[in-house]
Amino acid sequence: MRPFRSFLLLLLVLACLAGAGALFHGPVGFPSYTDFIPLPAQSPSVQDVASFHPGPGARKDTIFIEEPFKLVREKEDSLKGPVSFPEKISGKFDSLSASGSQIRILYYGDSQIEGDRVTSYLRQYLRQRYGGTGPGLILPLMPVMYTKSVYIRSSSNWKRFNYLSFKNGEYNSRALGPFMTVCRFLPAGNRKKAEKAYVRISPSQFADSSAAKFERLRIFYRNTEGKVRVTVSVPGKTILTDTLQPDPGTKELACGLGRPQEVRIDFEGRTSPDISGISIESSNGLVLDNIPQRGSAGLEFTMVDSADLGQDLRLLNPGLIILQYGLNIVRNVRKEYGFYENGLGRQIRRIKNICPRADILVVSLTDMAYSAGDSLLSFPNIGIIRDVQERASSRDGAGFWDSRTAMGGDRSIVRWSKMNPPLAQPDLVHFTNQGADTLSSLLIRGVFSFTDSMAGPKVKMVPLGDTAFIPETVSARDQSLQAANIKVSPVAVIKHIFRYDPSNPFIFTTPGFWLFLLLVMAGYSLVYKKIRLRNLYLLLVSLYFYFKAGGLFLFLLVFVTMVDFTCGLLIYNAKGKTTRKLFIIFSVISNLSLLAYFKYSAFITGSVNSLFGTHLRVFDLLSSLSNAHMGTHFDTSYIILPVGISFFTFQSLSYTIDVYRRRMEPVRNITDFGFYVSFFPHLVAGPIVRASVFMPQVYNEFSLSKREFGHALFVISKGLIKKIIISNFIAITFVDRVFDAPALYSGLENLMAIYGYGLQIYCDFSGYTDIAIGVALLLGFRLPVNFNSPYKASSITDFWQRWHISLSRWLKDYLYISLGGNRKGKIRTYFNLMVTMLLGGLWHGASLRFILWGGMHGAGLVIDRIRKSIFGEGERYKNLARLAGIFITFNFVNFCWIFFRADSMDSAMMMLRQIWNSFSPGSYQALIPAYWQVILLIACGYLIHFIPEKLKESYRGLFIRTPLAGQVAFVLVMAVVLWQMRFAGVQPFIYFRF
Repeated sequence: MRPFRSFLLLLLVLACLAGAGALFHGPVGFPSYTDFIPLPAQSPSVQDVASFHPGPGARKDTIFIEEPFKLVREKEDSLKGPVSFPEKISGKFDSLSASGSQIRILYYGDSQIEGDRVTSYLRQYLRQRYGGTGPGLILPLMPVMYTKSVYIRSSSNWKRFNYLSFKNGEYNSRALGPFMTVCRFLPAGNRKKAEKAYVRISPSQFADSSAAKFERLRIFYRNTEGKVRVTVSVPGKTILTDTLQPDPGTKELACGLGRPQEVRIDFEGRTSPDISGISIESSNGLVLDNIPQRGSAGLEFTMVDSADLGQDLRLLNPGLIILQYGLNIVRNVRKEYGFYENGLGRQIRRIKNICPRADILVVSLTDMAYSAGDSLLSFPNIGIIRDVQERASSRDGAGFWDSRTAMGGDRSIVRWSKMNPPLAQPDLVHFTNQGADTLSSLLIRGVFSFTDSMAGPKVKMVPLGDTAFIPETVSARDQSLQAANIKVSPVAVIKHIFRYDPSNPFIFTTPGFWLFLLLVMAGYSLVYKKIRLRNLYLLLVSLYFYFKAGGLFLFLLVFVTMVDFTCGLLIYNAKGKTTRKLFIIFSVISNLSLLAYFKYSAFITGSVNSLFGTHLRVFDLLSSLSNAHMGTHFDTSYIILPVGISFFTFQSLSYTIDVYRRRMEPVRNITDFGFYVSFFPHLVAGPIVRASVFMPQVYNEFSLSKREFGHALFVISKGLIKKIIISNFIAITFVDRVFDAPALYSGLENLMAIYGYGLQIYCDFSGYTDIAIGVALLLGFRLPVNFNSPYKASSITDFWQRWHISLSRWLKDYLYISLGGNRKGKIRTYFNLMVTMLLGGLWHGASLRFILWGGMHGAGLVIDRIRKSIFGEGERYKNLARLAGIFITFNFVNFCWIFFRADSMDSAMMMLRQIWNSFSPGSYQALIPAYWQVILLIACGYLIHFIPEKLKESYRGLFIRTPLAGQVAFVLVMAVVLWQMRFAGVQPFIYFRF
């Protein structure tokens, strides 16, 4: 199989995707040419966010904001001049408060407000002025498992239905109420036998004193099918017993509660009412309802029944409706957002028509960023979406508050994440509890004009200037397009191709990498028959690959290559043993010194400062040089870890050690050695390939059989599926959220996140190595297998023979054996195992957590060695004993992952406390409805992992035997599916950070 066939296959796949992108627009979403070659003129705001600084003299714990609120001219006041939205809302609320009426705010939003985090602070603060109690609206099954205000425990027969349920035929009405979701405990129709259901509500341990007071209960429902008995009780007392009569309209059942510690609602009937909301509130004062809609862009108001929603809103009688959406349209970057502007306008008009007495406030999307290797990058379209939201609000008579400007503008989410305590979570999208409180305090300052008369939040204000008028300005999108029309030229494109751009790194899951590989295969098709020319060609493209991935860190790769190439020759030619030792020591020290500086300087400096009370600081010399000569803006106050440094230093070091041990002769040509060190498929995340395995292939002629070609396509496809469909989905939708804030989740959810991370890291890392092995094979090079179903291991020793095999063998051959291995007695053997694994943990990261992780695995190896010495291994495990070993090993490994993944030791201990003390503080029956997609994917992932190897080999063999046309068709379909399933523009592989 010639390389040209691989080139044609890649060309076909990329052409089909790009062609589909040119033909189809809208929600289908295919890549455009900018996804393959992103041009700098089209995303001028995308810069390395590490360059963002608070400003001269700014302290890290000070939030600087610009007054983001714009005045809105209301139609009825057109003769009186502009009316300030804050003045209008404050006057309205003051009037309602003076009359003894209830003041209600409906706060809708995406995942940024879920958990009642932003709203809990807002509710508590406004009640200082207006009074009021209770958490407001809830459902028997909330869209999320946790809330800061209440715990909800409900029977397992409750089901939740929304407009998608109507669309899919699971629910027969669009009458969905204020949550745009209803709950039922029975399907539609009458049963022969009555069935029961319950909801228990109690204050959360995080609830403020006003939210924890339960004064009044209101149940909003529709009951069209038959009588249902309802009983409301508090501890030791029944408050209300009533029967819901059949009625086509929206109804309300209300009663006083008397401030109990818990309220229980029991339902019984042969049919179920549609519960659109349960509110715990006070009859006067302020009530604020948190209505989270995870994954929403805020366009659902036109998808529900207007008459029904109008009835609910008339019963609730809100004075203000807040809409905070936008996160969920950022990651799928588009060129045109007119569809969103029109859609948002329709939502505002719909709300105004059905609830004319309520004012509407649109809160813009907050700032977001994402990690690309060692860089943190802004999304280029946030400003465009913010402009769209403001235009829609202004045109359709809603107030608008620019939360992103309030945060500090472009790239402010990164500064928030670096504060102490952090205000943003590590995903650089969502807030921590402190960050949510801070945003809420900024919202209060921007929207309520009475703030200055109250003891408000301590926020330093930097006025933007006169904001009384909203001039007609060119939007960020229009400016971007104009810039593109002016600046894009062939010269600019070429400069961009040969410039380090941290916003567009070469990662296997991006279209840019596959275009790069297409061009590599095109050139490779011309040179592959000439070995020296082929090796030089692959060296150059590999260096280019690393430059695009790591910028100036390319010099480190070149330095390591030159030092170890020279040391290899000197060691081999040295006449005396002492001289040979000096050269190998020089090689070891030079490689480990690089690792120590870049990877452990901050850890060592922090430890010294803690022990001796000093104030030493690190300084990133290479970042300083990059800023000076390459136009970057890295923060030199902390050292950036070069991409793949742990892998290429270990790989190069294994060469000099093998030469020293006389296991191989040195490489005579630096081009060939440089190609070995820098070969791009495995350069940044392994597998770690030894020179004794790889160098013979460097001198062999290209060969690739038809079966190997099919195998390469199979493992590449498998790797992409593992990374994009499984790992990314699990991480973004569940695992990252729980690990970032374990206290907000039940013990059951924490436990599920731990097992989820076990699958995530396996699919992420093995997915990378699968792709690396497949791409290398297309070029005619065979890389070693790095994973072998590790969770099938029956002991911890077996696990390390299956997990990250290239690293475990490296540690065994070059560290464990060098320490003496098992040649110096049992005690020394156990010591060597512990030291090896402790250093292996430290290799993964400069943190006590990684050392502890390595130590636990070392202890596991020691215990396994002791077990074998006492009981022996036997010829074969008996089935029951083997199953027990797999079960114990699997759970031990996942337990250790807690310390590997958690952000801190405190976070890891919080997870363990939640599992031990609060396994299900909420209704654990709601876990499946809330996270059924994640649970299903985790279950399927582990099921596939544990199926017999024979079955796996059978479908791999089936693919390999499939005719080429069938393989191409499969790859095309897979490419389309993977593109549709992708998440945030770039989701780096986990091991890029090591």
